Amino acid sequence: MKVNYLPKNRSRNPNSRRIVILVGIFILGAVAFPFLDGVIISIVSPVWKAENAVSRSLKKSFDLFGSQKALVEENASLREKILSLEAEAAALSGGRAEVEALLRLLGRKSAPSMVAAAVLTRPPQTPYDVIVIDAGANESIAIGSKVSLPEGPLVGLVSELFRESAKVQLFSADGQETNAVLERNNVPVILVGTGGGNFRMELPRETRVERGDRVLSLGLDSRHLATVGEISLKPTDSFKEVLAKSPTNIFALRFVFITP
Repeated sequence: MKVNYLPKNRSRNPNSRRIVILVGIFILGAVAFPFLDGVIISIVSPVWKAENAVSRSLKKSFDLFGSQKALVEENASLREKILSLEAEAAALSGGRAEVEALLRLLGRKSAPSMVAAAVLTRPPQTPYDVIVIDAGANESIAIGSKVSLPEGPLVGLVSELFRESAKVQLFSADGQETNAVLERNNVPVILVGTGGGNFRMELPRETRVERGDRVLSLGLDSRHLATVGEISLKPTDSFKEVLAKSPTNIFALRFVFITP
């Protein structure tokens, strides 16, 4: 009987070979990979640096473009404001010239020069929409003298007079009635003060009025008194109630002009 003997360790040779190969790969990786990693990084680094430089350059370009765009927009806005102010000044001077010409035709003199005064106290320190100014009888001011803002709108009348100061009753004082005209259609109105720089008035329901319309004083030299705000109209009402507001914040008044 013939007996076949398997070579010793034959069954373990493939496994040993695999183990040796894996160990070799591990050693190669441990030794070669750091070197290769350094080589790869050294090769790619210039690309990264170039990319970062390009990114920074693009960012600076965008920032410069953005700042230039903002400056252009700001300059355009300032030009528009300047043109608007120039147009307003021209309109005011033109209106003043027309009034002066009309007064000359009527044989009347123009209004005397105005007196500038600082506001000493204002609401809410003083009640009932009253302000106290630092000009009085020594400046030829009289009871009933008109008081206006430096920009032009009228705000009230001198109600009490002292040697070096005076009290001014604002048109918006509660219950104060002022004859005026609605600028849009020249409709006469009565402004009734409700306090805090606010007014109300009644208009026939068919009278056209819109938010932002101006209410002017009577006379040749019409002045801004109030600006229309809310408009209330019920279906059954013959009149509509219109709320208006002073053209200035009466709680922040600092200077006024008085016409003696």
